Amino acid sequence: MFDLFKKAVLMGLGAVTITKEKVEQIVDELIKKGELTEGERSKAIRDLLTKAQEQEKAINEKVNTIVKNAIEKLDLPSRKDIERLEEKIDALKKE
Repeated sequence: MFDLFKKAVLMGLGAVTITKEKVEQIVDELIKKGELTEGERSKAIRDLLTKAQEQEKAINEKVNTIVKNAIEKLDLPSRKDIERLEEKIDALKKE
């Protein structure tokens, strides 16, 4: 039951970064509703925070991949390309 709830909460969060305070609020609400016991509180908080961090990392990786692919498709110069050209310009100025 709790695992299903965790999945639902995390899916609802999407790309939003969750704070420890928000997780504590959620868990305290579950305790009030009788879905968790006070003894399960700290483990539930740790589990939710860990899962949220994992999800945030996965989202960041996906976004980075999408941006990298978009830049490649647009054939934009990379930072290395620009630095290489700047070095050539500097060398030509010295001549």
